[in-house]
Amino acid sequence: MRRIFLLTVLTFLITAKSYAQFTTNEITYARTINLENSNSWAVGGGFSNFIMHGDMRSIGTSDDTNYLNFGVFAYVDKMFNPLLGLEFKATYSKISGGAQYFSDVYELLYVDNTVIRDNMRFEGKALGAELNLILNFTNLYQTSTRNWNAAGYFGVGYHQYDSALYEINSTGEDNLLVDFGHNEARNSVSKASSIYLSGQFGLKRRISKRVDLEFRTGIYFNYEDHLDAAISNKQDWETFFVTSIGAVVKLGKKKVFAIWGDDKQANTNSGTRIKDTDKDGVMDQLDVEPNTPAGVLVYGNGKAIDSDQDGLPDYQDKCPLIYGAFSNEGCPVLIDTDKDGITDDKDACPNTPGVIENNGCPKQATTINNNINQQINLLAASINFNTNSDKIKPVSYTTIDEIITLMKKIPDVKFLIEGHTDDVGNDNYNLDLSKRRAASVVKYMIEQGIPKERLESKGFGKSRPKFSNDTEGGRQLNRRVEIKTLDS
Repeated sequence: MRRIFLLTVLTFLITAKSYAQFTTNEITYARTINLENSNSWAVGGGFSNFIMHGDMRSIGTSDDTNYLNFGVFAYVDKMFNPLLGLEFKATYSKISGGAQYFSDVYELLYVDNTVIRDNMRFEGKALGAELNLILNFTNLYQTSTRNWNAAGYFGVGYHQYDSALYEINSTGEDNLLVDFGHNEARNSVSKASSIYLSGQFGLKRRISKRVDLEFRTGIYFNYEDHLDAAISNKQDWETFFVTSIGAVVKLGKKKVFAIWGDDKQANTNSGTRIKDTDKDGVMDQLDVEPNTPAGVLVYGNGKAIDSDQDGLPDYQDKCPLIYGAFSNEGCPVLIDTDKDGITDDKDACPNTPGVIENNGCPKQATTINNNINQQINLLAASINFNTNSDKIKPVSYTTIDEIITLMKKIPDVKFLIEGHTDDVGNDNYNLDLSKRRAASVVKYMIEQGIPKERLESKGFGKSRPKFSNDTEGGRQLNRRVEIKTLDS
């Protein structure tokens, strides 16, 4: 839960900062607003109603009582454009409620030998502040509206509260059970507090150029479990709902507010079309390259496509599908190390002069390589290990040294060292053992001067037997090492 809160706060701050840098002067839809000539600040306030839903609740209680929790709020809004804004909001509310139906089956913490009962209730007061990201739903499909506007508010907040739990005795008097504003059992003598997340929906009705009315409702997720003064192991996820109605006063000397269109201006600009200077299908306000040449393919943000991701767009790249350098007009800089007329990217023997028909290797190299590879593979059959171990037997080091000598004669060839086992024992163990044995051979070869770039190791366990595992002789032959060229 704590990670969710931290991730939400981080995402919120990044989003807010990103949109705070929005500097577009005009959004060109059927109706337009010039942001430099419109007001973007507003203040609001009004009355709210708090509904608890946790171990205790405000409505639908077991004592058939609905608890009305009225409060007040005030906020300041800043719109960065007709779509997005930020809000700082302060709240004060009464909080109270009773026990849920069927809640007497689990115990309360911090109250000795007590379960939730029908004659319990909680009450207190909460003071909080929250920061909300404003997303104007209405302006997602049009820049401005005349009379109605719907928006979402998504944010994080913090509040302090002094909720206390009471038991109503037979005489009708309240008996205090626990007070989370002054609860020494939780090492706290100050008011309880918590962080919360919220998602809210607001509907505004424009009354005049200066004043709006707003109805808002939202769901809140509380981080702590003592907002309703009841903590249990049954339900530790607290939610509450707040519904409010209030007035909004738009500040500034101009007649247009960021989310509302001006009637006179709307008529003047009626029918204005989206502006796309380079005709690439991306409107200028969203086009990071608004002047690309005609016919150039672009990404969704208007940037010219760069297929090979070398930083040079395809229409300027002479090798658009091959990663290259700016200095070579997007083509790779071709190098021929052995000066045989075949560039290294196509030369199988880049350090040895060769011929085209032999992929850059000398004519005799293929025959020589094949003979050496056959000798290496024959010698590999004599590499042995200690039983159930990846430790090479001392007698096998002489054989490996001969293989290393042969490898050094063909420096352009890379090798794969394979480990294999019989089918005796656990499959996973055999696979792991074969990997470790192959790796042991590679490690020794590197220590003896074979570059690690020329060697790879892989274990196959029992998956590739060469002989039958039904006999001891066959199983012994299957416990082997094979050495192959990587292009075989």
